Amino acid sequence: MKEAMEEVKSELGRDAVILHTKKYREGGFLGYHSKDVVEVTAAIEDAPSKGQGKRAPKAVADTAEAENFPAKAGERPVPLFPANILNQYKTNGTQAGVDMVSPPLEMPSFEPRVHQEQEVRKETGFPEPEHPAELFPEAAPAPGQEEARGREAEEKATERDMQQSKQEDTEKIQKLEAELSQMKTLLAQVMSKDLPQDEVSLQDALRGQEVEEEILRDMAAKSAAGDTLVDSLDPKAKDILADYLDKVVNFSEGIQLNRHGVRIVSLIGATGVGKTTTLAKIAARFVLEKGVKAALITADTYRISAVEQLKTYSDIIGLPLEIVYSPDELKVAIHKHKDKDLILIDTAGRSQHNDYQMKELQDFLAVDGRIERHLVMSATTKERDAEEILEKFSVCRPDRVIFTKTDETSSVGLILNLLSKKDIAISFLTNGQSVPDDIIPATPAELARLLLRV
Repeated sequence: MKEAMEEVKSELGRDAVILHTKKYREGGFLGYHSKDVVEVTAAIEDAPSKGQGKRAPKAVADTAEAENFPAKAGERPVPLFPANILNQYKTNGTQAGVDMVSPPLEMPSFEPRVHQEQEVRKETGFPEPEHPAELFPEAAPAPGQEEARGREAEEKATERDMQQSKQEDTEKIQKLEAELSQMKTLLAQVMSKDLPQDEVSLQDALRGQEVEEEILRDMAAKSAAGDTLVDSLDPKAKDILADYLDKVVNFSEGIQLNRHGVRIVSLIGATGVGKTTTLAKIAARFVLEKGVKAALITADTYRISAVEQLKTYSDIIGLPLEIVYSPDELKVAIHKHKDKDLILIDTAGRSQHNDYQMKELQDFLAVDGRIERHLVMSATTKERDAEEILEKFSVCRPDRVIFTKTDETSSVGLILNLLSKKDIAISFLTNGQSVPDDIIPATPAELARLLLRV
């Protein structure tokens, strides 16, 4: 303001009359990095010419920026004032008049109002209020509102503390469980040295079935201390193993029929695993034992013997048999028997290494989204090959797995080793060629009995 006044006196002389002063901010972006500008409107009264009245005062608007930018007269529109207004402002030509100017106007700012007021108070020297509500009474919290905010903040802090405490407790529990598992495993190893020579423990029996050592350690950790060391011939051993299997393997316990509508089940798998015989066993069980209305469909037209074999079974059981050669024919056959409770579909054996055959199988299964897919695998398969088969057939999205020929191998640990790592459920176990006798729905107890050979 002082600099602006000096500019006025320099331009118009000491007789200049201050008409209006204003302070504002200019430039910047959204109120940031702007500059303080002081605008002073002044005028000087010219002597009247002869024959004329008093001329209108010459008015000049001078500005000066806060950072020593000199004001330039005449840049803004020059207002004209009548003489009577000019006389009213003659007292404004002193520094006292300048000091009485109203507070400067500022450009809109996005800073909080309280912060702006604090800045003004710092410039003017007014004392800082103890509470922001003193600045803006209309913004003061209503009675009880401050207390409610305090309670809300306290509740949030308490909730955070509880969550942190819960997380810490969970970590401690997990750590204790891990330590307990290690202790159980070590205890089982020490106790196994004191067993009688003619006694085979549950742990050793599973080791004889080629169950992986990692699974044996996990079982010792998840079972009560010493449980894995009981005699494998003790009836308690089967219960202990069944309890563990229920935790690590998924079981579907056969095929569950729908309450309303038909259940469609297809058997898929590699060649020679016994799909056709298994299909006949399932059909005979449901029809002869439960009186279910069923139909058979075969897409295995690669082998004439497969069609003839299934036709023989269908005649014996008394079921309709449909032979299909394409996905469209399969769709028609399914629609034809939509009134049945169960439709069983036999597919041709596919090599997991033949991409064309796998694509053809995918096309057959894609005709109806209701088709439940059971991957048939032989228990005589090498474990490495079994893992590859399960991985390759995953493109067909199998829902269940059936293990056949469990009677043709001396070790079935493959089943536990494979399924403990996968989410897929086991539905059936077959142990012979007899139809319909040599098939059982897979349960923890049945798989435990098979692993212990009891």
